[in-house]
Amino acid sequence: MAMLHYCFALLVCNAFLSGADASKSNDLKSKGETKSKEDHMKMKTESKTFLPELPKEIVVIGGGIAGLAAARTLTKDRTNFTVNVYEAQKTRYGGKAWTDKITNMKARGVEVNFGATFLNTKVANNPLLELVERFEMQTATLDNPQFIIPWKKMVLDGNDLVGAKQEALQILGQALNMSQSSKQDMSVRVAIDNILKTKDYLEKDSVGAEFVKCLPSYLIGDFSAHNYKPELLDIGYDRVVLDGMGEVADRLASGSHEELPLHIHLNKAVRQIKVDDSRNKVIVRTTDGLQTQADIVIVAVPPSVIAAGELLFEPALPKDYKLACEELGSIASNNVIVEFEHAFWPVEFGMFIRAVQLEEELGHLQAWTNVHRLIHKPVLTGMLFGTPATKFENLSDKEAKQSVLSALTEMFGEEKVMMGGKIVRLQRSKWVSDPLFRGSGTYPKVGNSPKLWDVLSEPLCPYIYFAGEHTNSEYPGSLHGAYNSGVRVGNQILSRLCDVRMEEERVRKEMEELRKRKEKEEKERAAKNGSSNDGNIADEKKDEL
Repeated sequence: MAMLHYCFALLVCNAFLSGADASKSNDLKSKGETKSKEDHMKMKTESKTFLPELPKEIVVIGGGIAGLAAARTLTKDRTNFTVNVYEAQKTRYGGKAWTDKITNMKARGVEVNFGATFLNTKVANNPLLELVERFEMQTATLDNPQFIIPWKKMVLDGNDLVGAKQEALQILGQALNMSQSSKQDMSVRVAIDNILKTKDYLEKDSVGAEFVKCLPSYLIGDFSAHNYKPELLDIGYDRVVLDGMGEVADRLASGSHEELPLHIHLNKAVRQIKVDDSRNKVIVRTTDGLQTQADIVIVAVPPSVIAAGELLFEPALPKDYKLACEELGSIASNNVIVEFEHAFWPVEFGMFIRAVQLEEELGHLQAWTNVHRLIHKPVLTGMLFGTPATKFENLSDKEAKQSVLSALTEMFGEEKVMMGGKIVRLQRSKWVSDPLFRGSGTYPKVGNSPKLWDVLSEPLCPYIYFAGEHTNSEYPGSLHGAYNSGVRVGNQILSRLCDVRMEEERVRKEMEELRKRKEKEEKERAAKNGSSNDGNIADEKKDEL
């Protein structure tokens, strides 16, 4: 009740004051309202100034080495970026760095590598070599190969093999020189075959000729001679991580020392990426019917998956990006891991290389890694390239086992193979038919331009970036190329590349508009001056008349 009396008295007082001096009150009211608006605007400005900016949400699509490297690079700035990695696989990440310790829980690692196995020691500043050293991971070098030519009953190793290697490199060099002199691109295989058809090699029994036909660039039938680099496939891959290449992916995911683990979401297959310009967001839709919003998306999936329409973009990718995904060569390669009861092969050699006579055999289990030399287990890992790699995926387990035994028998003889006892484990990769990969990497096929890789290395500003070995024109198809691409994308985002480019484009447009405006003004001025001069001339003529 006292409060009501107080309010009533206050109202009366206000009314009296307003009646006593209305003009003064209006002035004060006006000033008060103005001051109130100014204070309100000041408060809004201050609140705007001090409102903390939320970190940008980044979604990395693909948990392979490239995606993990990008995510790890971005964790340098956790204040401004929140990163989530979406991996379509249900039980693992790492992409082609796959060491299957789930099926083989007691494995050391190197004996269950289904994808990338070797680190290249010939590449200058290979970041993965530095990475495994920083992670203090144990590695070993697989040297001392043995070369077998079955139909000639010939086995070469040590110094005897040095001469064959030198001759093979000489043949390769001649083939590349010949191809470079031609304006039209050709495959490494065709270039080598052309050299081997010359008189110098037709008339002699060349061991080097057999060795050069075992090079991966030869086995992949349409590998571009114009874009050939020996370190892409043929040389330098001799260092292995004993705990398996998957351990490199694990260390990237978990971090080292003060680094925090990455946020990786398994069984998250992305179906569509939609740009919403009205909200400055990217909508990421997954196959489970869910969707999330992001500020930036990093696409780190194979181009063959994009080309197959497994990942949709709205709006559609520009024509040059789509063309690059469709045109890049896709490597067909696989591993088959065979464990016996006993090692029957000469265990002192790191690799076994088998020459073949028939063209349809090229790429079929010609190279074998001697895992026994590394961890003393009776395990061999065979490699397949090209058409044989694709066909091997379609074999039944029984047919695959028979194919393996046939190749090993040709190399070592039936008696020795029988000394190994039964095959206790046979496992194989299926990279070509796996819809999440559709191949095991890219390579420059005949007719490809390096610009295809350069296109995919460029972001679609401001929302979409691309990572993967297919965005690295220097080292396509390689694990270190994939890693470097992830670091590149991470640094592009950290350096605000798209913001810089958009600002540069804004300034360019302003300058262009200013130039056009000046040109228009000059034309109008010139026209006006011309009109004025015409008028003066007309007046002069009138005066003369």
